[in-house]
Amino acid sequence: MTSDKEQGDTELIFARNMEYKDPIEEEWEIFQKEMKEQSTVSAQSIAKDHEEATAERHIDEIDEEMQNWSRVLDLENEIKAVKAAKRRSNAGDDDLEVSSADEAEFDEYLDWRAKKSYG
Repeated sequence: MTSDKEQGDTELIFARNMEYKDPIEEEWEIFQKEMKEQSTVSAQSIAKDHEEATAERHIDEIDEEMQNWSRVLDLENEIKAVKAAKRRSNAGDDDLEVSSADEAEFDEYLDWRAKKSYG
């Protein structure tokens, strides 16, 4: 057997065949839903920004590496040109063969890693 108060509450809740919802609870649920949506949008934005920053950093690193390789190639071309000039000058002196000691000393002088010419 139900009391009159319980029966009255039931009538209020199910009057007009609709469930009663507290407006504050509804507003709280809407707020939580919007916060969840905004959190998702924010996370997507942060992920996109992170990807863009990573891509830019990779591009900068690749550009720097290309510049360094260009310098290496330039130095190698200089070495070849100097060696060719030295061979021509030695050929003019009737000394066609460069001694291995001279060549080792010359290579050490032009070694860009030993000279630390990068920078």
